[in-house]
Amino acid sequence: MDTFSQALLSGKTDRIPDDYDWFAPLIGDWDCDYYDVAADGQKRHVKGEWIFRRILEGTGIQDIFIFPSRATKETAPQPDGEYGTSLRMFNKEKCCYDVVYTCDHVMKRLCFTKDGDKLVGKVLDEKATYWIFSGITGSSFRWEFVMIGDDGSEKLVCEITGKRIA
Repeated sequence: MDTFSQALLSGKTDRIPDDYDWFAPLIGDWDCDYYDVAADGQKRHVKGEWIFRRILEGTGIQDIFIFPSRATKETAPQPDGEYGTSLRMFNKEKCCYDVVYTCDHVMKRLCFTKDGDKLVGKVLDEKATYWIFSGITGSSFRWEFVMIGDDGSEKLVCEITGKRIA
């Protein structure tokens, strides 16, 4: 391992209190299925991978978001595919996670809070856009991108289901 990886990656520490270590069950490697409706109106399914690790002396969790997966990008390319990363840093003053997601064409800032068994990320610069992790177990999870209409109705833009790689 090189010095950058050694400095970035870390194990669990007490920097995130156990009661707020909400993303811990996601740490690991995941095979994922992405579903949405393409611009032409066709339902679309894309295979992907999502990899989560603890970082920076245990103060945060970073992921790598790869859609389409490295194994399928040649056989099933997606012109709007994403290869991105999120940094999730625990904010001990507000008891939430400050998050930034970026890929080659966008950068978004979010604030994640816990609502029952869901982790809800409000996209800060978009009035009615949420990202939701739910159904998190040791072997699976669901992620949703939801938009709230002016009339209060919710629209599921896309969803991802993940299965842990053993």
